[in-house]
Amino acid sequence: MPTPAPRTGFASPYMQVAVSILLSATAQLLLKRGADESVHGATLGFAGLGSAWVWLGILAHIGSLTSWLYALRFIALNVAYNLTGLIQVLVPLSCWLLLGEKINPLRWLGITLVVLGVIVTARPLVRVEQKL
Repeated sequence: MPTPAPRTGFASPYMQVAVSILLSATAQLLLKRGADESVHGATLGFAGLGSAWVWLGILAHIGSLTSWLYALRFIALNVAYNLTGLIQVLVPLSCWLLLGEKINPLRWLGITLVVLGVIVTARPLVRVEQKL
């Protein structure tokens, strides 16, 4: 059972879930940039380990994991995990805005459905958790 949580500021578990989501999405962008810079044709992508972008992505993943573990001490997993669906929105939107990747209409529909799904599933769970 989750323990009582500090409810304010950066130590808020919900803030830490948000930090985890943002760092995870950032890590994906950094890893993509590092992979694009790596030597083409390298076996299993190990050449990417020579890129500073890849190492920054790895650090972002570690930061994301740290925030996630902190948040899980205070928030029920079914609530926190539903919120992570936002990664499926942030990564494509960031790639579109920052990397110039295209998003086709079907993917836009998917992004919209994910946002609605997060709202529909997380909102009542947060209310229930706050009553506990």
